[in-house]
Amino acid sequence: MKTVVLMVALAVATPAVARDLQVPADKGWQHAQTGLILMSRLAGMRRTGLSDSTQGEQDVAAQFAAPDGSVQATLYLFHPAVVDVSLWFDRSQLALRRRDIFRNATAATAQPISFAAAGAHAATSLRQLFATPGSALSSTGLAIVPLGEWVVSIRISATTLNAAQLDTRLQQLIAEIRWPAADTQARIAAPMTACTTPLQFGKAKVAKPSGADLLMTLMMQSVAAKARADDKTPTPPSPPSLWCRAAEANADYGVYWSDSGAQGYVLALGDAGRVVSVYPSVMGMVDKTGTYTVSLQDVDGTVSAYPSFTALPTPSQVWALVGSGKRTGTAKGGAITIDPKAM
Repeated sequence: MKTVVLMVALAVATPAVARDLQVPADKGWQHAQTGLILMSRLAGMRRTGLSDSTQGEQDVAAQFAAPDGSVQATLYLFHPAVVDVSLWFDRSQLALRRRDIFRNATAATAQPISFAAAGAHAATSLRQLFATPGSALSSTGLAIVPLGEWVVSIRISATTLNAAQLDTRLQQLIAEIRWPAADTQARIAAPMTACTTPLQFGKAKVAKPSGADLLMTLMMQSVAAKARADDKTPTPPSPPSLWCRAAEANADYGVYWSDSGAQGYVLALGDAGRVVSVYPSVMGMVDKTGTYTVSLQDVDGTVSAYPSFTALPTPSQVWALVGSGKRTGTAKGGAITIDPKAM
């Protein structure tokens, strides 16, 4: 159910094969960067798998299953480039509905349910359950819980439980996770809505290479990614952005715009934290050229830059550019690599 876009991943870099985390089956596991603890059993299910698709536990998956296989759950803990419950629930819900086994899924509630999880004092999380007629499964569901700069995504399915019964099991599972202190700055969660004002795209073409523009983009994005990796937040904390869906979503990406005031948007790739940002370039504002930069932020903090556009490009233009693999530079931590052809 986790639909990372493989074509783009291959174009950006060679993805690492998920590695098993060596934890005894009867022992709990603690995530060093967040403090979250998963015991060997949750809600009557045994942990059957624990893996990481990165080298630093920025994208961890844990599988749990009932002894008879009647209920199965997968928990994903990842470090998204954009921390927003509504956005990632929106992407996860689309990923669920596009699977053949869930194409006839019927939601048990008209809208996702906002609820308090992880010791939160407010309803900062979302969940929704579905009946799945005509399938080998009787019900399925998902939940998204914020964890500071991280997100926990939970998928659960059953062969005999109805949606209401599975909801009870899902809530039990969430309650039995050992959560760190709740994030007091998290926004109350609400279902994603369509933007009321459409984006205005220009007659965008790929701009001439600019070394200064490229370097500024990588430096700024690298600093922001490192701050997220170090769990640093502004002092005093700034209110989180409110996101809306800026275009009809598809399996490859969703288009979202925030109320932060920036004149651009992001493409959320798949449903696992990877984002392509499209915003006015700093140098474009300085020299009045009005160029827009394109950069991809991965869950491990890697930033990949691509050629800029002369105006705000359409999502399809951005998707084609990123899919082409024509990176102009990368940054991770304090290391920046630039393609000489881009200077």
